[in-house]
Amino acid sequence: MLKAGYLILGLSVGALLLDSGPVLAKELVREARVIMVKGDVNIQKAGKTDWAKAKEGMILTDGDTAKTGKSSAVEIAFDRDKKNIVRLDENSTAILRGKMLRQVELPRGKIRFVVKSLKKDSSFEIKTPTVVAGARGSGGDVIAGENMDTVKAFEDELFVQSFDEQGNLIQEISLKEGWEVMIERFEAPGELIEVTDMDRSDWGSWKDDLGGRIDESIREEQPSPISQDFSNVESIQQETIQKQEEYKQDVIQQQDTQRIEQTIEEEQPAPEPPCDDPY
Repeated sequence: MLKAGYLILGLSVGALLLDSGPVLAKELVREARVIMVKGDVNIQKAGKTDWAKAKEGMILTDGDTAKTGKSSAVEIAFDRDKKNIVRLDENSTAILRGKMLRQVELPRGKIRFVVKSLKKDSSFEIKTPTVVAGARGSGGDVIAGENMDTVKAFEDELFVQSFDEQGNLIQEISLKEGWEVMIERFEAPGELIEVTDMDRSDWGSWKDDLGGRIDESIREEQPSPISQDFSNVESIQQETIQKQEEYKQDVIQQQDTQRIEQTIEEEQPAPEPPCDDPY
């Protein structure tokens, strides 16, 4: 049996981190979150055989698989601020890999990605059966076909590597913004082709729509001004009550002190009158 190669889309500006605080590496496990579901999308959790309908807010981890049907799509965020997004288009299958979720296998179909918030010295990989491609804070499409894969760069620059059946590197090229390349199975990358105006327009429309939806979701997650006002009022009330209680305790303490002093004065014996007899 032939040994299949894989297309790896490495986004090497940093790890897709949800939190920036320091934690122990052995305990660090990342999660991705479904942020959009359109049509027939199913999720298979790692180690399970059954499939469940995808829902917005669903958490995905290492080994989980997403599958889309006809006229369907799903978007997955790999960070809390939703700056690192992967979109799985119709009739596609993707598998999340690694405890840090730095890999997505794409056996078939199309992935659209935008990655803008990555940490240094790490990578994010998308694998298909043909090449290895990498990006740095970039955006583009990766399409895994039956006998050919395609990589399109819409933002910044990607690099693309092709491998033979034994996994040996054949060639590496740079793919600049606005260009695409097709790679036949286990062959060198083909000729660079400028992306079409239709592709550019489709990318721009998606980015605009994505940005609007993300802004709306962020606003919904933030407390409303009214809630903030009530929060401030409650805080002021609590502070006032605390000051009143402190004042009350001070008054009580002063009264207790006065009573004690008065009692001591009352219990002291009256001074004896002076004696006039010198003897």
